[in-house]
Amino acid sequence: MSQHGVPLGLLLWRKIRALGVQSVMGVPGDMNLELLDYMKSVDGLRWVGNANELNAAYAADAYCRIKGCPGVLVTTMGVGELSALNGIAGAYTEQVKVIHIVGTTSTTAQRNRLMIHHSLGPFPDHKVYEKISQHVRAAHCWLDNLTTAERDIDRVFHDCHEKSLPVYIFVPMDMVNLLVLPSSTPSFHRAPIVDYADEAAAVATITSMIYESRMPVVIVDALVARHNVIDIARKLVHLLQFPTFSTSMGKSIIHETHPYFHGIYNGQVSRPGVCHSVETESDLVIDLGPILSDSNTGGFTRKIPEGNLISIHPRCVKIGNSTYKHAGLASILGALLREIDTSKLPRPDFPDLPEILPAKDAGSVTITQSWIWRRIGSFLRPGDILIAESGTAQFGLPDAKLPENVTYLTQVYYGSIGYSVPACLGACLARAEQSREGRVILVVGDGSLQLTVQEIGTMIKLDLRNIIIIIINNKGYTIERAIHGPEECKNMSFWNHLKMLEFLGAKNGKTCSRTVRTKKEFEDVVCLPGYTCPDSIQVLEICLDVMDLPWQLEAQIALINAQSEETQI
Repeated sequence: MSQHGVPLGLLLWRKIRALGVQSVMGVPGDMNLELLDYMKSVDGLRWVGNANELNAAYAADAYCRIKGCPGVLVTTMGVGELSALNGIAGAYTEQVKVIHIVGTTSTTAQRNRLMIHHSLGPFPDHKVYEKISQHVRAAHCWLDNLTTAERDIDRVFHDCHEKSLPVYIFVPMDMVNLLVLPSSTPSFHRAPIVDYADEAAAVATITSMIYESRMPVVIVDALVARHNVIDIARKLVHLLQFPTFSTSMGKSIIHETHPYFHGIYNGQVSRPGVCHSVETESDLVIDLGPILSDSNTGGFTRKIPEGNLISIHPRCVKIGNSTYKHAGLASILGALLREIDTSKLPRPDFPDLPEILPAKDAGSVTITQSWIWRRIGSFLRPGDILIAESGTAQFGLPDAKLPENVTYLTQVYYGSIGYSVPACLGACLARAEQSREGRVILVVGDGSLQLTVQEIGTMIKLDLRNIIIIIINNKGYTIERAIHGPEECKNMSFWNHLKMLEFLGAKNGKTCSRTVRTKKEFEDVVCLPGYTCPDSIQVLEICLDVMDLPWQLEAQIALINAQSEETQI
């Protein structure tokens, strides 16, 4: 290495490592190979290598959700870049920090529009793919100018952190080895932009409304996690001691064992009493980090009076018709912790909410949807990570009461089938880097598993352990059957899951794979040492009836159908 500079590729990896990143996802290709070589020169940074680029994007997404720093993936131009795009779109939709590094053709090839492989048609525009990703990123840069390269990297990193959204860095092949002189004062700053006048006004209004309220409640949603303010939100909620609810996307942010936690608020798709308590009985609703998508609001059935609502977003606060800009989650929650006078806080006499009525099939010997989700909740231990796939698991697990310090990870809004398996890999890597105790428990449907099953092979390759994969086998896409076409063959699947681990390379695959159909069989299995203290990947296939549905899914489909009928009248 020259004393007059650092290779651009090495500079990029050093800056990636400085963000707290230790694992880099992706797939090697001829346009990123030399760039990947420089990773070996950075202590604490390792290349993971995924089965495909889509899986790499999902894994990077989950890595960020668990660790807090950006997830990083590397692809080659075009074929790899586009393969990852769906995963990047999911991260954009759910506000997850991901850095997508793309190795591209040389600047000469771009200038001359050469017909190089991975390009499109005659006289190709080599930057056309960059235009395709512009709707799913917060920022991007091309490292094709040594004078501005470091500044461009820092700018993109800043936008990734500040907006909690994916960003792209395009690296031409012929730039990787060129030398740059690193700045002694990097321009990347983590501090958010805050309008302190608006912050003070918002805090004054919020505290006044709190002190004057009779029955305040708090809703905690997913953006609290995405914008790295879980700890401060927990402190504030604990200080207030108001009745507190999570959304489906915000589950596990607030410890569910606290007496002031009253479950999931999801509009009319909430357990008995919740919707009435939040929307009618309460005179003040403090909504932290809301994502108002259909699946997170009970099919848009959430009806909180605007005059009772304080919405604290990542970069603004909305109170009635007033909006306070550049005063968002981090600054507002911190200011409230400092300013609230606990002697003035109301102590609402919150009514006890009724329990969910016993299911009609409660006495069933076989495993049912009404039984399995709460049983999985009681199987969990503090420190576990629970990952749920789109489908019945996503609608069933809100019923599970989670122990303290369990992290629940799922993709509710974007809802890309297949997300959870690569997410399990990303979560495992992040957990190991945090030296965190606990198991990683993946709950995935047999239909969804088929899309990204290859990434279990990556887990085996990396010798990742402490993983329990629970496969909900209802012979295909039950959620799609429930919506339309229960007898359609397109919703069927026929894999032999007991051979999966062995096929993907696990030496003990046969002994670590089991099928259960009855509640007793389930109880017998989860008491085994491989489940209480797993030292290898365990697969548990749970067989359920094809048309057995969680009550939340039935309720949401009924609401959607009713809304559709109204629009057709």
